[in-house]
Amino acid sequence: MQIKDYLHKRYSRVADFYTEQTEVLNLSCGKDQTILEILEHLSEPAQASLAVVDDQGAVIGIISERDVIKHVALHKSIGPKVTVGELMTTEPVTVEITSSCVSALSAMLDGKFRNMPVCREEKFVGILSVLEAAKGRLAATTTKSQDLFSALTVMNDDFPCADLYKDSDDAFENFRKSQKNIMLVMDNGNPVDYLTSIEMTRLRLQTMGTLL
Repeated sequence: MQIKDYLHKRYSRVADFYTEQTEVLNLSCGKDQTILEILEHLSEPAQASLAVVDDQGAVIGIISERDVIKHVALHKSIGPKVTVGELMTTEPVTVEITSSCVSALSAMLDGKFRNMPVCREEKFVGILSVLEAAKGRLAATTTKSQDLFSALTVMNDDFPCADLYKDSDDAFENFRKSQKNIMLVMDNGNPVDYLTSIEMTRLRLQTMGTLL
C-alpha cells in the first residue's frame, strides 16, 4: 500500500457514510407510484425521504415525510390516486459518491434539507442524511488540523518525511527509527499532509491486512 492510498481512504468521503443497499432498503420510488404505496417505506424510523428515479436510474425528484404531512394538513386526507410526482420536490440537489462529506453537509445546511440522493455517474445509489454527513465532517475535522499542518510545514526539517507515493512499509520503518510522533507526507519535495503515530499504526495494520 502506498501512502497516497491510505490518505485517500482517510478523507471523509460520502462513500464511507451514505446508506448503501439501495434496492434492499427501498430508498427510491417512481413518480407514478401513489403516496399510499410508499407510505410504508417513509414510515421507517431511519428513512425520512425517498429518491424519485426514472427508468434509467437518474434522480428526478425527492419526496419526504414532510411533503406528505403538508399535503394532509392542507387537504385533511390523501386520496388513493395522489402520486409521488404531484408532491415531490423536482430537481433536488444530489451529491456524487466520491465527494466529501464536508461539501455535502454544507449543501444540506444551505438548502435546509435533511437528506440528499447519492449518485454514481448520475445514477442513484443511495441516500445521505445530514447526520451521516455530519459524522463525515467530524472525521475530517479530527483527522487533520490545518493549524498544526501549517506549523509542521515550517518545521519540516525536524520530522521524518515520506513520499506520497512511497511504500507504506518503508515509511513505517523510517518513522519507527525517527522516534517522533508525526511524519510529514511529501509530494515533489513539498509537505502536503501529515500522519500521527496512531495513524502510522493504523496504516501498518491495514498493510498487514488486519484492519480494513
